[in-house]
Amino acid sequence: MNILIAGGTGFIGRRLTKSYMETGDQVYILTREKRASFENVHFIQWLQDDTSLPDLSEIYFGLVINLAGANLATKRWTARRKKEIVDSRIQATAALLAIIKRQKQKPDVWINASAIGGYPPSYTEIYSDYYREEHPKRASFLGRAVTEWEKTAAQVEKLGIRLVVARFGLVLGREGGAFPSFEKVFRSGLGGKFGTGDMWYSWIHIDDLVRAIRFVASDENLTGIVHFTSPHPIQEKQFAEKLAKRLHRPSLFTIPEAAIKLALGDKAAAILDSHRVYPEQLVSHHFEFYFDTIDLALSDLID
Repeated sequence: MNILIAGGTGFIGRRLTKSYMETGDQVYILTREKRASFENVHFIQWLQDDTSLPDLSEIYFGLVINLAGANLATKRWTARRKKEIVDSRIQATAALLAIIKRQKQKPDVWINASAIGGYPPSYTEIYSDYYREEHPKRASFLGRAVTEWEKTAAQVEKLGIRLVVARFGLVLGREGGAFPSFEKVFRSGLGGKFGTGDMWYSWIHIDDLVRAIRFVASDENLTGIVHFTSPHPIQEKQFAEKLAKRLHRPSLFTIPEAAIKLALGDKAAAILDSHRVYPEQLVSHHFEFYFDTIDLALSDLID
């Protein structure tokens, strides 16, 4: 099968590309800069305008995966960076749409990455992917960014393509995301909880994420919003304790929320906001998590 991926050179994209290549699929990556990180991958050059896109109308892409967008974890969220975070996602999605609209045969499914950070922070609410109408987006940067990205991606349905909005939780892996930073701090003996530590982290192991994406792509009954998180979220203070124990290090420090907000500005929301999310669609369709508890995940991630 031919697969078109935007964001195929990022943390998640690299693992996903590798997975599909191992099963003999042909992977095409939409990118602004050609990279030699994969052999036998087709790179599609894109200069952020439709005129720079090659004519791929003769190629049938059975699956489109949109992961593209500026990294949320790097750089301070200045007004300029916020614009880049939103614009990079909207522009990449528009470029993918431009490619697909020219196709003689449309894809079977489009999986569009999103984030659980669009939900209002809550210590008590449990968010299910089945009841999205009950959870209006909050008037925050993350909420607005998620809304705009998903709104752009929704145009796919007008083309008769099955759309899956993949709301990712905290993705844990050795090669990217937040985990390497967490591990570094705790290995140094400076680990601890953020504020009260009561905020809920809805997380997923990178291997389960890749498997879940493939699972969703192959199941035509899965559509709409799908939560890509473990069925067992954990509070930050428990995560800190378990990580410290696994590394044989103490977890003694408490970092005040005010200090985190002062240091990170608006980006502090990414680690201080509480989101307790349940992956009801994956569970009800019998997806098997290999790392459903944080203990199993940490056991795999830490040598």
